[in-house]
Amino acid sequence: MARKEKIEAAEVNVPQDETVTLSMIKATDAKEMSDDVLKAEQQRYSDMADKFGQLTKTKKYGIKFDDIKDAKTLLKHFEKNVKWTHAEAPLFVAAYQKLKDAITEGLSEQNELLIDGPSLNGIYQILLKTEGVGFFAVRDYMSLLTMTGEGITNAMRNMIEDQNTLKNIHTNLSTLDDEVNARHMGIEVESVEETQK
Repeated sequence: MARKEKIEAAEVNVPQDETVTLSMIKATDAKEMSDDVLKAEQQRYSDMADKFGQLTKTKKYGIKFDDIKDAKTLLKHFEKNVKWTHAEAPLFVAAYQKLKDAITEGLSEQNELLIDGPSLNGIYQILLKTEGVGFFAVRDYMSLLTMTGEGITNAMRNMIEDQNTLKNIHTNLSTLDDEVNARHMGIEVESVEETQK
């Protein structure tokens, strides 16, 4: 029953800091469902995929900073020290602009800068690809990572958990869809577990 309550929480509205845990539906589980239960579960997961998908598109992830000055240091690093290529230019411009806008809005009550998922990923990728020359450049970069690295990594971890939850919702929906289609065609769906025996 606890699993169902958590799944229903994803259907309604999941707060920014809450994650949803799902159990995976096996093909054998779907086979055992009555037609009515199967259709109801299929509709429930379809609705959940739509709502959770919309949530992940608009959700902002909090990057924890000790002070707004740390966020401004990150922005200054983007302005002066980031090398980019033609292929990376759109990502760089979008991430920079979203970071600048978030700094203008200021830190939340939890000392977090709120950034949407694609921009957060852009910031993360840009920091991973940073290059430099000389001791002073590496010292400044390491100092920047000390100030911002943990907050960015934790925000990325939250985003990845949301993406995995959405993937699991779609996987469960696919399992249910396979069983519904198999029943319509009068065939049985072989589960991966059965084919590996």
